[in-house]
Amino acid sequence: MSMRRRQFLAMAGFSALAGISAAHAGSLTRIAAIVPAGGTIVDPTLLVAGNAESAAGRWSTVLAPALAQGLESPSALDTHLTSGLDGVTGANQFDTQTVPDGATALVVPGAALVTSLAGDPRAHYDFGRWVPLMLSLLSPIVVGRADLHRSLRDLVRDRPIRVAVSSEHGIELATVMAMAIFDFRPIPVMGIATAQEALAALRDGKVDVVQISDPMPPKALDDLLVPLQESRAVPLFTLTDSVRATVHGQPVRTFDERFAQERGHPPSGLLYEAWKIVAASASLEIGLVLPMLTPPAQVAAWRHAVGVAGNQSALDTFRNDSGRALVSGPECSGYLHAMTGEIPAVLMLRRWLAVHTPEWRLG
Repeated sequence: MSMRRRQFLAMAGFSALAGISAAHAGSLTRIAAIVPAGGTIVDPTLLVAGNAESAAGRWSTVLAPALAQGLESPSALDTHLTSGLDGVTGANQFDTQTVPDGATALVVPGAALVTSLAGDPRAHYDFGRWVPLMLSLLSPIVVGRADLHRSLRDLVRDRPIRVAVSSEHGIELATVMAMAIFDFRPIPVMGIATAQEALAALRDGKVDVVQISDPMPPKALDDLLVPLQESRAVPLFTLTDSVRATVHGQPVRTFDERFAQERGHPPSGLLYEAWKIVAASASLEIGLVLPMLTPPAQVAAWRHAVGVAGNQSALDTFRNDSGRALVSGPECSGYLHAMTGEIPAVLMLRRWLAVHTPEWRLG
């Protein structure tokens, strides 16, 4: 059975019933022994890949009570916070310590996916095998001072550009790669963790380009960008079209649209394919997922609970004109596939990082 086939079955929630070799029979027998009958979820729990201040932490405070009704839990679901903002610690714990009995779901940010794709040695999980229940998608916007048009003169000159990033394999990696595809020489400026810090660095001339990944309604985004007008920094593009971003009433072009505008043809090549999976992962605010091999009845129970939660007013603040798009049910699988990518694209990403990371560390 191919890797893509296994991932499809995992995402569909039926991998526990298909393609199981004799070597796994014993482990499946043990799993079956602890899985409750039917679709009952005993003591449902949310494992939060992040601390209370992280995106996953903020979402968990809304999801815990909103999911309780659909899961027939007498009170809000128990939540277990982990450390950090990028979700790596929680994702590791989920893959290594969670029994796939349907009792525990993970709330995880896109930063954890980017870290895994980059081959970061801290990441010990395979998010492509998770069973997605709900995704909160956004469209990070890239803002800065950069002439994206290429002239003949640009073909023979070095064009360095400073990009604000939170860490070496942070969620801003998509913008770093985008600048390389536009024929710049990106120089990541590390340790800039928030949108406010990044915009202050841009305004003060410490960086040239920033990525704003915080979901926000159009007016809030307009207000955030007003202080940049004197510095000649402008919205350049968005990473995806999950949510159509507007600034001062004008739609912001996606990366693909802006590239085609400047070059006269759409982007292509293996680095672009690698960029697409990083950009898709960076556009995930949070995902609610179950482990691989979770029995179909338990997957169905959680999906029912997500549907019930979606009909409650509790999620309205995360839905209405907030810069987010909420996706649930089977539709999630296509988005997770886009974030997982194909093996050649992942290998290209890691080769590209292996070449350029030493340069970035040397400054």
